[in-house]
Amino acid sequence: MAMHDVEKTTIRTGYQNAKRMRRRRRLMPIYIFTVLVLTACLGISLSMTLFFNVSSILVTGTAPQYLPEEIVVSSGVEKGENLLRLDVKELEEQIESEMIYIEKAEVSKKYPDAVVIDVQACHESYNVFFDNGILMTSESGKIITNSTETEEELPAVYGFNPVVLTPGLHISSSDDTKNIIFETFTEIMSKEMGYPITSIDMSDKYNIAVVFDDRIEFSLGNWNEIPYKITLAEAVIDRLGDDKSGYLTMVGNNQISFRDKASVELANQVSVVTTTTSSDGNEESVTTTSTETIIGEIGMANNE
Repeated sequence: MAMHDVEKTTIRTGYQNAKRMRRRRRLMPIYIFTVLVLTACLGISLSMTLFFNVSSILVTGTAPQYLPEEIVVSSGVEKGENLLRLDVKELEEQIESEMIYIEKAEVSKKYPDAVVIDVQACHESYNVFFDNGILMTSESGKIITNSTETEEELPAVYGFNPVVLTPGLHISSSDDTKNIIFETFTEIMSKEMGYPITSIDMSDKYNIAVVFDDRIEFSLGNWNEIPYKITLAEAVIDRLGDDKSGYLTMVGNNQISFRDKASVELANQVSVVTTTTSSDGNEESVTTTSTETIIGEIGMANNE
């Protein structure tokens, strides 16, 4: 039997190993990414089930009308719920709408297992008059009561035309400009004033009337630059003194005129003098005389 020559081939193991290593290096980012995704998914799954579950709920702040337990129930948060699943904004809105005497609620998550609810109480601040009743609101405009009774010590607001009347919700007007006017005045009145505003009439938004200290009525015109106008009016009232009552009117951009209440009342009086005489006992003549007083105006300007 014939013998055949056998051709031997040398296997290039070094080359194959290098090729295999390059392939592994190319796939390594994919392996790492896959591992990271799986780890993250596992972590999220555990976080949503085993970890960060609520074990304590703390109520802070001031709301004397409610017990802490009532506030917790109103929030809807329960022990055992997962912190990651809680919608803080939704919880805050729920507390504020359901609990009329809470002005503001702030809910915060304290990891790993606590929820803190901080509340601020409402304070009666305004009587807003409308056709069918009176809305008593807080400083921010949250409706506290809808009734026909008024709190006499609170500033009165007329001509707002509210369309939201439900206690627990924030007041809103049918006229967007009047919403701006109301918000502007609430911001002004939240700060210390030299002379308190006792009423606001925005029935005519182009001629807003404000009463200071129940004795000075100020016609300030439209809603432009309300803070500046109020500041200027306070400066004028300060110059008039505490014993004056009357009417202020905005003149131009930086002047205010004043009319004394006594002078206005005197000007509005009409004196009628009737003299009766007889002639031969058959005729009668009557003489009527009317008198009118001219009102003096005091003009005051901002000297700044």
